[in-house]
Amino acid sequence: MIKIKLNEDAGKIVSIDEYVLDPTEKYVIDIEEEMEFQKAIMRSFQIMGPPPALKNYHAWLFENGFNAETPNPTNEVVARYYGVKPLWKTAYSQGIVVKAENDSDYFIIMECSNKNKGYKHTQVILTLGGCM
Repeated sequence: MIKIKLNEDAGKIVSIDEYVLDPTEKYVIDIEEEMEFQKAIMRSFQIMGPPPALKNYHAWLFENGFNAETPNPTNEVVARYYGVKPLWKTAYSQGIVVKAENDSDYFIIMECSNKNKGYKHTQVILTLGGCM
């Protein structure tokens, strides 16, 4: 497992599809360290509006039987994607699963592509409280 700090390497594109995170890697995060910056990103959604990539997450929720109005993905569903493949991958974003460093909770991360004005390469925790 690789410990990462989200948004730290946003300027270092390492793949031809312009994403930093590799969905086939098993990443862990310290959720406590991430919260302040993630809350700032959520505040920017309220001020500037969310990136177009958020529609990719809503589509994934709908296609997998979850509620897009009150997102409720479960650990059981997302765990099978952890370190295996992305939840989704489009020209606007990819969704990957990371694990909490100090417990068994999973989080869905949306990594925005350069097509998202104002959010280029931003890595957003979509499930701030973890998955259910």
